[in-house]
Amino acid sequence: MKAQLKYSFKKEKALFVRRYHLLGMLLGIFGFAIMNPLLCKAMDSMMKIANEMEFPTQTAAVSMASGGVSGAAGLESMMSMFQSASFSLGYTFSQIISYSLLIIMLVTRSAAGGEQRKRTMIVPMCSGLQYKNYLIPKFVIYPLSTLVLTFLGGMMAGGFCNALFTVDRVSFDMIAFGSLIMAVYCAFIITIYLALGVCTSRPGLMTGAVYLGQMILPSFLDAMGLSDYQPFMLVSAASSMFMLGKEYGLSDRLPSILTAMGLCVVISVLMYFLARGVLGAKKIDNTEEDKPAF
Repeated sequence: MKAQLKYSFKKEKALFVRRYHLLGMLLGIFGFAIMNPLLCKAMDSMMKIANEMEFPTQTAAVSMASGGVSGAAGLESMMSMFQSASFSLGYTFSQIISYSLLIIMLVTRSAAGGEQRKRTMIVPMCSGLQYKNYLIPKFVIYPLSTLVLTFLGGMMAGGFCNALFTVDRVSFDMIAFGSLIMAVYCAFIITIYLALGVCTSRPGLMTGAVYLGQMILPSFLDAMGLSDYQPFMLVSAASSMFMLGKEYGLSDRLPSILTAMGLCVVISVLMYFLARGVLGAKKIDNTEEDKPAF
């Protein structure tokens, strides 16, 4: 029993490194953590240049007559947003959740049902490898790696934003809490992806289904009045707490956020048992001797 589990962990860790799963996750998370603050800084510089440009008097008069005052106010508002470390961090977190999750799912398809689809586990299973020993390493290595790397990526993004912008800098504890929210949610989604991929042996299909589902479900739940105390609220919480600042009301929403994070952990555990149960149900018993029909 212990030997099987040890072998499974060794095999999964080797695949995690050799099949560039780890490299893909690193690039997908840290790439956005670095590039998005730089993009916000570039937008800030471009808006400053646009604001300093001198236009002809006639063009300015036409602009004023057609509501140019509101346009100038809008430009000033956009400039203030892209000069804010807090806004830049919230924007970066939203991009990590949107795109890094997709990259992680794409690079880990072999772990999420790809082995069953290619029938590479037939011999180990026929040799007595138990389903729980096969699944435990997957549900430990990939969600835990996502959790740790996403948290570190969030901390790195916070450091970059505070270094690039002097307005609305974010405290260390707020960066850590926001990174934890994002990390728990990303690990939760990867756990669901692993479970559904293993259950269906269709990792490509499940990549699209899970990615689109986690984008659509928050809006659907909001429309039903279920915007609080559920895991998908963490999508907006991780970014809105920075982009909206005090208007978000973090202290009032804290019980809802903590409950949602707890539900993520509980559902993740249940997804492991779901995958284990489905694999067990698919097993065909060939031990009984076939008898002739006549």
